[in-house]
Amino acid sequence: MNITQVVREKIDAWFNRRLFIPAFEMSDENINRFVMQLSAYKPVLVDGYAESFNFLAQYLKDRKIVGFKPKAIVSSAQALPDHSREIIEKSFECGVFDKYGSREFSGIAYECDAHEGHHVCAESYVVEIMKDGRPARPGELGEVVVTDLNNLCLPMIRYRVGDLAVAMDTAIVCHCGRGLPRIGKIEGRVQSMIIGKGGKYIPGTFFAHLFKDYGDIVRQYQILQEEIGVVQLKIIRGQKFVQLQMDKVINDLRNYLGDETELRVEFVEKIQMVRTGKHQGSISKLKFDFQNVDSIQR
Repeated sequence: MNITQVVREKIDAWFNRRLFIPAFEMSDENINRFVMQLSAYKPVLVDGYAESFNFLAQYLKDRKIVGFKPKAIVSSAQALPDHSREIIEKSFECGVFDKYGSREFSGIAYECDAHEGHHVCAESYVVEIMKDGRPARPGELGEVVVTDLNNLCLPMIRYRVGDLAVAMDTAIVCHCGRGLPRIGKIEGRVQSMIIGKGGKYIPGTFFAHLFKDYGDIVRQYQILQEEIGVVQLKIIRGQKFVQLQMDKVINDLRNYLGDETELRVEFVEKIQMVRTGKHQGSISKLKFDFQNVDSIQR
């Protein structure tokens, strides 16, 4: 047996130990089948979209279904709000570790047991957090800029991924003892940022925090903006929908977006996923440069 055959067999064995569940099919109609599959498979580690885990955890909780119990969950591909982490950890009785990556680079940074930001894979990438063309200050929100140290075919130098993250103080070492550089909380895509009248901009993760207290009346939402000062809100009603509470949600949104911002509310039966199988809670079709935020029209 030559080395190629050995490598191929090892790769095949590795893939045979994995079970893939399509995120496109996370719906009431087939969720029980997925739970049975996962329970029978008894996975040690589960990696997937944050929103899919959140949906699954909430589904199990509402229906009092006992789910599978992995040793850990790796959340990726979407921002992971604190309330979603709490729901997932409580439902599956294990820790959640957030992974940050992109299609261009794969895994870029990972959480450790200390959960104090994301450790950058510094042997492979140089990661900068930039705002207005300068390094973001510790605690400041900025755009993720990546230089790939491994891609010898098509070098990517200071590539703007299009994501937003919080900068961290590089002089402070994580309590885990690893000396790797870190980036803070991932706040979603630049394209998820919503802009109200007066140039006030709000990252997409803000809306996840806002709607977390209204899970009974709002099953799913989507914010869409195509012009500054006008915001569309699509809502799928929850099982305990009450218009009076919905009015409070809308009033809260108006307060954050500004009184001059026009808010158009539409109740729908379904919100389409994007092509990667994600439910995108906030979508902006505005064209602006985060490295020149003063260019935002007021």
